[in-house]
Order: sequence, then structure tokens, then C-alpha cells
Amino acid sequence: MSIVTIIGLIRFGNLEFSLTTLSKVKWSWFSLVFVSFYMSVIARGWRWRRILKTMGWTVNTVYAIALLTAGLFTSAILPARAGDVARVAMLKQDYKVPISQSIASIATERALDVFAILSMAIIGAWWALPGRVPAYVVQLVVVVAGLLVFGIFGLVVIPSIENFLREGLFFRRIVPLKIWSLYQKLLDFGFSLIQGIRILGQNPGALLFIIGESFVIWFYDALMVYFALLSIGVLIPPSATLFTAMISDLATAVPITPGALGQFDATMIALLSLFGVTTADASLSTLLVRIAQLWTFIPVSGLITYIFGFSRVLNLSSNPLASTATTTQTSSIAES
Repeated sequence: MSIVTIIGLIRFGNLEFSLTTLSKVKWSWFSLVFVSFYMSVIARGWRWRRILKTMGWTVNTVYAIALLTAGLFTSAILPARAGDVARVAMLKQDYKVPISQSIASIATERALDVFAILSMAIIGAWWALPGRVPAYVVQLVVVVAGLLVFGIFGLVVIPSIENFLREGLFFRRIVPLKIWSLYQKLLDFGFSLIQGIRILGQNPGALLFIIGESFVIWFYDALMVYFALLSIGVLIPPSATLFTAMISDLATAVPITPGALGQFDATMIALLSLFGVTTADASLSTLLVRIAQLWTFIPVSGLITYIFGFSRVLNLSSNPLASTATTTQTSSIAES
């Protein structure tokens, strides 16, 4: 899939992968693409640890960053957020964190990411394209915002109807007696997950700090696009870079392919063209971002996955609910 994407970017942008093309890249600026990306990865791990701590689960900082990196590695080579499943399984095995609480921490990450991306996308659109935002971008923002509002509404409303869901005559009639205990266990799991998320709202100081970290994480993403463009001598307003990066990230909210290959790339090229960037330059800058964000990250994160003993995630992700073994080298390496 990566090879297909590279070929697609080269052919679509009429790029010649030659010394002439490479000489166009200013390596001092391009190096900042790497710095921005890896700073965002560290910030993600730091934020995840803080979320878990606020929920009552203290995890070693190095462990959290390394496990998140291993999760990103798994998601980069497997579709459908397989890395998230692996993170849940590893936390269960190494720190005895209940599955519902691990899922709650990751769901919180997603909600905060969407909130930060939406906010920055709207700011970028208002700043860069006043009155000229493409209809498809508006539709994307509205749909994602609607899902976010729906999720928040669910967090507020569902706990208030817990007794109805558990003991209501309606559910007693439609749920067969044979699976009533299973139904109750599913409710226990769901409400445990929701309670884990709601705990953050009960700690406004921690929540504000975590929200701030989320904005920093996605600001690094915008910097990647900005530095990639600068590295090939293309200068567009920072607002245009912010808008392009955030909408491209929104397009990958539901990754269909490993690493959201193709989804991010096509959106970024289309949006850069709105700001007068040629197809060739847009394709080359997208390729440079992908080099840092995915193709060099896979060997780096794969090495981290191996060193910290997280190669188990590739097996655990296929059966996350299997009984886990005793803690092995993972936590000892991370905590040493």
C-alpha cells in the first residue's frame, strides 16, 4: 500500500524522483518536519499517561510513551485502529487496567483530538478562507462536529437512565432470560467506560491541562506541513497551513487503510491547490510529510516495539480478550 501511494504521488504530481528533485529539498527545513513529528508522538504519550492518572491508574511515563508508539506502529501496518486494541491488551496484562478503563482513556484521546482539530480547522478556515470555504469541507466539519456533540450528549444522558436500562420492564420483556446476566455484564462494562470518561470532567484543572496538550499535539502536525513546504521553497500563510493540516487530519478520523494511506494524501493535495500550490509541489510536500510521518516511523517504532518487548502486541491485537500472562520484560524495561 505504501508503494502504491508513493507511485501515485509521483505520477499524479508529475514528479521525477531524481537528484534534481532531491536537490530542491532544503534539508535544514526538512529536518524540522522530523522534529515536529516525533515531538507530537512524545506529547501524545505524555497526554495519555496524564489521562490514565486522572482516571486513577498510574503508569510509568516511559512505558506510556513506548506503548503508544508501539500502538501507532501496529496501526501503521494493520487497518482499523488495531494499535488501540493492542494498547488495551498490554495495559490489561502489565498494569491490570480493566479493559473498560483502557478503552475509556483511548475514547477520551479521540474526543479531545476531534475537539482540538475542529477548533483549529475552524480558526484556520475563518483566517485563511473567509467566505470561501469549499462546501465539502463545511460538510466534513459539520458531520464530525455532530458526532462529537452526540457523544457528549450520550455521556450526559445515559448515566441518568441506568436504572431504566437495568431494571426497566421494557428491557425485561425483550431481553431473553438466558442472556439477562450477559446483558447486565455488558451494561457494567459500558457504564464503567462512561464513568472513566466522566471522571475527567470532575477534575477541571487536569482536564484543562489535557485539552491544552491536545492543541499542542495538533499544532505540531500543522508545523510538519509548514516545514515540508518551506523545505521545497513554497511559502503560504500559516493560516493556510493550519487549515490544510487540520482538514487532512479530519479526513483520517476513520482510517480505512493502514496509516490512512491515500485518505490524508489526497485531501492535503486538494487543499494545497486552493492556495495556489502547484500539483507537483503539493505532491512533493505530501511525500515529504509521509516520509517522516509513516515510512521512517515504521522502522523506528518497530525497533521501540521490539526493545520494550511490545512485539506481543501483534499477537494480542488479534485476541485482546484472551487471558493475559504475568507481567514480563515490558514493565521492567520501561520502569528501569
